Amino acid sequence: MNQYRCPSCHAPLERAGASYRCAANHSFDIARKGYVNLLLAHQMSSKQPGDNKMMINARREFLSAGFYQPLADRLQQLCSQHKVQRLLDAGCGEGYYAAYIAGQGVSVAGVDISKEGIQAACRRSKSIDWCIASVAELPYLDAAFEAVLSVFCFVDEAEFARVLQPGGVVVFVGPGEDHLPQLRAALYDEVRPYRSAKQEDYFAGLNLVSQERLRFAITIDGSEQIANLLKMTPHYWSSNPAQQASLLALTQLQDTVDMSIQVYRKN
Repeated sequence: MNQYRCPSCHAPLERAGASYRCAANHSFDIARKGYVNLLLAHQMSSKQPGDNKMMINARREFLSAGFYQPLADRLQQLCSQHKVQRLLDAGCGEGYYAAYIAGQGVSVAGVDISKEGIQAACRRSKSIDWCIASVAELPYLDAAFEAVLSVFCFVDEAEFARVLQPGGVVVFVGPGEDHLPQLRAALYDEVRPYRSAKQEDYFAGLNLVSQERLRFAITIDGSEQIANLLKMTPHYWSSNPAQQASLLALTQLQDTVDMSIQVYRKN
């Protein structure tokens, strides 16, 4: 299903053996693990942008244990409801949601700026086109997809709209107001509700089709998986070791997952 465009000149990329090339002869090798790196040097804010190996490993271990399976199921249902056949997971990380949706019969591409994330995604599925690139400069042709998925990730409205077909949808997932209250209570003296995502914050130029909250309880046994959940969240970076100590001393965490799911359509 590949519809890559050259990140240098925006011409279509065609596969030629173990690389992709455009008419201007810009060439990008396919790594032995199966992905292609279309992230140019000037698009990188650091030597290793995106989630690091620790964060990717934590996410892989936690998600593979099925704690967020209700979200994966709901995303697949939304793909079916909107008759999505070609999906881009923008900010796919280690590929959990992309691989699950692909397993339900949808043709999926995954892109992330993290090399560690894409390498882990390649280990999760060999049937998906994985690519290292920036969500702000997507290396795909115009109107290449019927849907773009964004789960707890940076968004770029103009780029999402560009790669969507007319009538295509963006499925946007972010934290609900009461997401992981017990984890946050173990870290902070005061727990404030998350600010709800608003259309004008992200997709002012698209039409809001639906919005819902997905809430479910989780019970995490073992300090290792509790630590994995913490490392998946921004709270790992916004809290200090002293604050984290009480959380990481727990052997069980019972908490509430609260997610906001919004679907937007391109005219």
